[in-house]
Amino acid sequence: MIIDVHNHLSPPASAYRMEADSYLETMDACGVDRLVILGKDYGPAGDRRNDNLADEDTVAFVKAHPDRFIGFTAVHPDRGIAANLDRIDRAVHEFGLRGVKLNPASGFYPNDERLYPVYEMISQLGIPVVIHMGIKPPSEESRLKYCHPIYIDDIAVDFPGLRLVIAHAAYPWVEDLIMAALYAPNVSVDISTLNQIEDALGYPVILPTLEKLVRALGAGRVLFGSDGIFNLEPLISAVRSAAFLTDSDRELIFYKNALKLLSL
Repeated sequence: MIIDVHNHLSPPASAYRMEADSYLETMDACGVDRLVILGKDYGPAGDRRNDNLADEDTVAFVKAHPDRFIGFTAVHPDRGIAANLDRIDRAVHEFGLRGVKLNPASGFYPNDERLYPVYEMISQLGIPVVIHMGIKPPSEESRLKYCHPIYIDDIAVDFPGLRLVIAHAAYPWVEDLIMAALYAPNVSVDISTLNQIEDALGYPVILPTLEKLVRALGAGRVLFGSDGIFNLEPLISAVRSAAFLTDSDRELIFYKNALKLLSL
C-alpha cells in the first residue's frame, strides 16, 4: 500500500488542471492507493491571480472517487481569524475534509500570532496541518524568507498536541528542521518534491535527505508525499531502493504513518 499525503489540484481555470481519471491512471500505474489533495490559499494575491482553490472544488474532486482521494482545506492569516476558523469548521463538519494546508511563502511566518487560534482549533479537532517549508514555490510573489523551519519550533512547543507535517523536508534546511523537530514528537516530515530539487541541482538529494531524517527522527515520522503525480515514480523508486531502510521502515513511510496521521 502507498498513500501520498502531499498532492495538489489546480483551480478550474488553470492550464495545469487535470481531472480525476488522469490522477487515477498514474496512481494505478505506480501502485498508489490513496492520495491527499491539499487546499490552496495564497491570500489576496492568490485571489488576484486566480490561484486559490475553493473547498467546494476540492470536495467535488474527492467525491468523484472518495475511496481514493482525501481532501484538505487551506487558510491564510490575511483573511482574519474569524474567517479562517469558520472555513475550517465548515470544511471539517460540512465537507468532510481531513486537514489544513498552510503556505507561508505567500506572505507570512508560520508562527504568526494570527494563526494561533487556527492551531488551537486544529488541535482540538485532531486533524493534521501541512506547512510548506524550504524550497520556494513557483507561484508569483512567493518569498523564500518565510520558509525557514526555525519558526516551526514555536508552534511545536506551544501546541504539543498539534499534528504537524513539514513539507519538502524543508530542503535545503534539512538539518535545521531536524533540530527543530528532534524533541517534538508531534512533528512529521514529508519528502515531496525532493526529486525535482535533485534534478535541478544535479547531485543526490532524495536519498541523503531521507537517510538524515530516518536516522535522526525515525521512520515513524517520515511520510511519503509527491507534490504532483509526475513525481510519484521517482520518489517511490527511491524509497524502495534505499539500502538503509528496512521493510518495516518502508511500510511506515509508504502508508502506516499516513494511516495514523489521517485517522484512517
